[in-house]
Amino acid sequence: MLSRIANSLFWMGRYLERGEHLARYAKVHYFSALDAPQAQNKEELLSSILNNAGLDHLYFKDYDKISELNVLFYVLLDVKNPYSIINTINYARENARGARDSISTELWMAINQYYHFGKEIAYKPFISTNTYDFTNEVMEYSAQIKGLIDNTMVHNHAWNLVSLGIHIERTIQVLRIISTKLEDINNIKTSDVSKAIESYQWPILLKSAESFDMCNRIYKSTPTQNNTLEFLILNQEFPKSVMYNVSKSYKHLSKLMTVKNKSKNQILFDVGKLMYELKYTKIEDITKSNAINFVDDTLKVANTIVMEFEKEYLSY
Repeated sequence: MLSRIANSLFWMGRYLERGEHLARYAKVHYFSALDAPQAQNKEELLSSILNNAGLDHLYFKDYDKISELNVLFYVLLDVKNPYSIINTINYARENARGARDSISTELWMAINQYYHFGKEIAYKPFISTNTYDFTNEVMEYSAQIKGLIDNTMVHNHAWNLVSLGIHIERTIQVLRIISTKLEDINNIKTSDVSKAIESYQWPILLKSAESFDMCNRIYKSTPTQNNTLEFLILNQEFPKSVMYNVSKSYKHLSKLMTVKNKSKNQILFDVGKLMYELKYTKIEDITKSNAINFVDDTLKVANTIVMEFEKEYLSY
């Protein structure tokens, strides 16, 4: 397969997954402001949306202050912002077009429909109440498209590349979500009020990763730091956990790598090393010092693996 086609397939998967996670985080945090504790500042929730998307510095190049309408528009629909959700839709479709001969007609049609949905929304006047409908549609299109990826493509190299993109991006996005929420909690000043706000943050974190119900069913208790982080990072059976997605990435990568190429096998070794480190990590190892350090270090490893994979396998 040409590196150009491989690159398009890999990034198609990444952009599809990225848009879904950005949409869910924005939706959960915006609407959580409606029933948040009184001490929870709405501006802090809006800032969290920017931080999770990695846009906290870029935003202030265009806007003087945090405002509901500006933050939501910038993250969701601003075509001038290269990291907005609307642009992840555009990029996903462009990469799908570049690999048109490697994907099914059904998948292409769904992605094209997704693109035209975004294009239509982008030209309408934006109000904050559009947030619910837009983010819901993004998540529903994402679920539909990923179903077509698994059910209408031959599970060959093309499918492995798209799936690798999805799972490695999900690993990165879940780690970013966790890191952002841990930073939010660290920014809360120590007080009786802050304890209530911190307790409020763990369910929000779980909902941001679409994992609130499953976590409750397993632990059968109120979300805490330990059970929330253990579920999202170390659970081997939950599809949104870091451990699960690193394992899936290893599986797809192993199908793409060849024994003869030692430099590419180094990437497989690095993913396998991360997988087994997570497998034999206990929640106490994460929380005994500073959980943010563990999450950020893991995120750095994941990003390094992606850069090396692109350099060795996708460069053209």
